[in-house]
Amino acid sequence: MTDAIKSHAEEKLGHAVEHYAHLVRQIEVRISARVGRAARGPQLLRCEVTVFTKKHGVVRAEEETSHMYTSIDSVSNIIRRKLHKIKEKDGGRVRPAKSRHVPRPGQVLTDEIVDLDPILQKEQDDLPDEIVRVKYFEMPPLTLYQALEMLNNVGHDFYVFRDIKTGEINIVYKRQHDGYGLIVPHHSSTGDNGGNGPTK
Repeated sequence: MTDAIKSHAEEKLGHAVEHYAHLVRQIEVRISARVGRAARGPQLLRCEVTVFTKKHGVVRAEEETSHMYTSIDSVSNIIRRKLHKIKEKDGGRVRPAKSRHVPRPGQVLTDEIVDLDPILQKEQDDLPDEIVRVKYFEMPPLTLYQALEMLNNVGHDFYVFRDIKTGEINIVYKRQHDGYGLIVPHHSSTGDNGGNGPTK
C-alpha cells in the first residue's frame, strides 16, 4: 500500500464514519490485488472494510474494480449508508424496511430437515489445501430477526449466531432462489429437534 492510497483510504473512511463515531469501536481495512481470469486481463483491486460497532455487531463491505481509488470510494459509501441505517434505528425516527422475505418477530418458520451429506460429499481435489485466513468475532446471543439484520450488515451469504432462547449455534443464510433459510442443530437422540422448535 502506497502512502497515497493509505491517505486516501483514511480520508474517505474518516468522512464516512465522522457522523457515526459514537457507534464505531474499530475499523479494519484490507486491500488486495489479483489478475483477471484472462491471461492478460486487467488487475482487479479489492478493498474490504470491516467496522466493529459498540453494540450492533459487525458492518462489512467490499468492492473490486480496476482502480483502487474507485474501490475505496465505493466501499466508503456503502459503509456510510449502513451506519446511517443503524443510527436511524437507534434514534427511533425511521423503522427498518420490512422485506417480505424477512420474518417479523412472532412469525413462525416452517420446520425442514436438511440433509447436508450431498453438499459435503466432494472430491478431495476440490477441497482447499489449507486454511488461508482465520477470523475471530464476538458471538452474543441474538434473536433470529437480529441475526438477519447482521447478515445484511456484513454482506455475506450466511451468518453464524448463538440463539438467544436455546443458546445453540444457528446459521441463517440467503437461499439461491428466494428468501432466507435457517439451520439449527438436530437432536436425533430425542427423535426431534430437542423440543425447541423453529425460532420465532
